[in-house]
Amino acid sequence: MKHALRNALIPFITLVGLAVPELFGGAIITETIFSWAGMGRLYYDAIMASDWPLLQALLVILAFLVIASNLLADVLYAVVDPRIRYG
Repeated sequence: MKHALRNALIPFITLVGLAVPELFGGAIITETIFSWAGMGRLYYDAIMASDWPLLQALLVILAFLVIASNLLADVLYAVVDPRIRYG
């Protein structure tokens, strides 16, 4: 169980690491459809109002989330599989 689980975690880490930014992309659609207040609705309202500074700030936040989730996935690869070394 120990050896199989460690090898099976690598694809799972990949899927979870890529799904985190997709959750925020899906929030734009969900919050717009159901009129919920949140970052997705704020992003949509900024697009409709051509609020460029707010759009730039939200894009920077989304870019940071993508980079942070990819970095976390890479670190977890090294934790799960000792054969993976960086550097």
